[in-house]
This record gives sequence, C-alpha cells and structure tokens, in this order.
Amino acid sequence: MLHSLSKTQAWLLIVLVALACIWAARLVPRDTPAADTAAATAAATVAIHANGYSDVQLYHDIADRMRGGTGYYQAATSLQRVHGFPTNPFVTVRLPTLAAMAATFGWAALQAVLAVLLGLGAVLWYREAKPGATPIEAAAVALALIAGGAMVSQRDLAAVHELWAGTLLALAMALRGGKRWPLALAAAALALAIREMALPFVLLACAFAAFERRRNEAIGWAALVVLFGLGMALHAQAVDAAALPTDLVSEGWHEHRGPSAVLFDLVDVSLLNRLINPVAYPLTLLALLGWSAAPFRQARFALVYFAGYALMLAVFARAQNFYWASVLLPVWFVGFAFLPRGLRALFKAAQG
Repeated sequence: MLHSLSKTQAWLLIVLVALACIWAARLVPRDTPAADTAAATAAATVAIHANGYSDVQLYHDIADRMRGGTGYYQAATSLQRVHGFPTNPFVTVRLPTLAAMAATFGWAALQAVLAVLLGLGAVLWYREAKPGATPIEAAAVALALIAGGAMVSQRDLAAVHELWAGTLLALAMALRGGKRWPLALAAAALALAIREMALPFVLLACAFAAFERRRNEAIGWAALVVLFGLGMALHAQAVDAAALPTDLVSEGWHEHRGPSAVLFDLVDVSLLNRLINPVAYPLTLLALLGWSAAPFRQARFALVYFAGYALMLAVFARAQNFYWASVLLPVWFVGFAFLPRGLRALFKAAQG
C-alpha cells in the first residue's frame, strides 16, 4: 500500500505518523486495569472486581461446580450473584463452552491446547508471509505472533475467554480467503462459541468473501452468523431462567474513552507493558504502519478489522474491560515484522 503513495501523500503521512506518535508518547493512563499497576497485567490479564474477587477466579469456580455435577447456568448465575457480578443483561454471563471444556479436561490441559494453537498460528502465518517476504521477515512474523500471544504461558489465563478468541481468530485470519476456508470457518466458529466478541471478525470475513466473489465461502460465513444467532437466543433463555429479579444489572458499556483506550488496553494485555509508556504507546501505534506494508492478502482485511474493533474499544469499553483487547492479539504484533519495510517504503516515496 505504501509504495503506491505519491511524494506529497508520503510527506503528509509522515507528518501524520509523527504527530500521532508524539500524541501517544504523551498519554498518561487515567485508570489502572486490575490490581496495582499496568505492569501487573504482564503476570495476569485479569479484571478484579470491587470485592477483590477476579473474573478468572469466577471462571475457575464455575468449572469446579460443574465438575461436581452442577449445571452451568445454575453455577454461573449463583456465583455471580454471591460475588456481586451482574447477570442482567444475559451477555454478562459467558457462553458455557469454555467452562464445559475446563470441567471435562481441566485447566492445565486447556492451557497446553492454547499454547499449541498459538504455535500452529505461528506456522500458518510464516507460510502466509513467506511468498512475498524475505526469510528474515517471514521468521519475524512467526516470532511476532508468538510474542503477541505470550500471555498464554501465564498460569490461569486459559480462563480468559478473549485470549482464546484472539488465538483462534489468528488461525482463521491466516486460513480465510483460499481453499482452506472451511478450516478458517471452524476456527472462527470455536472462537464465537467461546466469546461472542468474535462476531465482528465473522461478519467482516463474510463481507470480504462476498465482495471478492467467493460464493461458497460467503455462504459458509453467513450460515455461521445464523447459527450463532440461534445459539445466543438459547443462551439468553437459559440465563433468564436461572437469574433472579434481585440480581444486579450491568452498568452498561458506553464509557466513550476515546482512541487512547485502544493503546492503553493493547499495552496492558501484552508484553509491551514491560516498556515505559512513552515507548510502548507509540510502538503499538506503529504496528499499523507495518501492517500497511505487509506483502500478503490479509493486510487489508486486518487493517479494516483493527479499525472496527478499535472503534468498539474507544466507544464502548469501560476501563475494567481492558481485557477485550486480547481479541486483537496476537495478530496485531505481526505488523512489527514489517515495520522496517514500511518505514523504508514511506521514506522512499517521500523522496519521489
């Protein structure tokens, strides 16, 4: 994309990128996401409730009760009620897929599966990048993907639904648009069954398939959306049946934190929180410049997906919803592999 810029366009983009980086470097988070500092999330991508009881502890306790024979909706609503979590609207109660998997196989096994999925994603993205990238860039793509999903190595974080969604969508993104699209559909379907926040990805994949006249693939994505709608209707009925009129109601999702929220949250849920903020925030932003120079078909799709999801974080996410950004990982980090290429292309275009 960058190599096609005119000299004037290149200079305008350089000025825009410079101003954006200066703005990002001056950002100061107004809220800390979990326990004490943003750095705490390097060890635990966990939202802490007001009474000190974390989301992750809730999910572990739900799985324990299910292992003892309690049904999912009874276990989830009763525990959320006891610990001061809302059950209304129904989306405040997670879909039962991950809890059922944990009750059956155990969290240690699920963490191993999550790590294997991340490794598989690194292989797929290496193969995706290899035709148009240098060997160093292709290797950097694989390493960047592993770095972006590094939180899978943290104990107990296999209970974070968004981490599963992001890892599975990384597979789906690498597989979509070609002969392997049924595998992309399967990966996205599992992501959707774990966390409904995978829906924007599915809708975008359907739109791209329709626009690029891949009829069968478009029908497949559309069918998945229909099945998801039916599943969510059943989920809503089950939550309503188990909830009580006295249960807490969510305060909603309309904090309007602005574009800075995207940088805050992406840094908080990734290894970038090991860096000082004036470095971490501009660097996170520059990953998009790298994506703009990525030499493969997924770049345009990824940039549109990032833009849509960033809008959701900026407009709807509360500060304690910082873990939503995990859905964008690990693929956001792939942009870092092509950042040197992007900078070279930009300055070459500026020279005419």
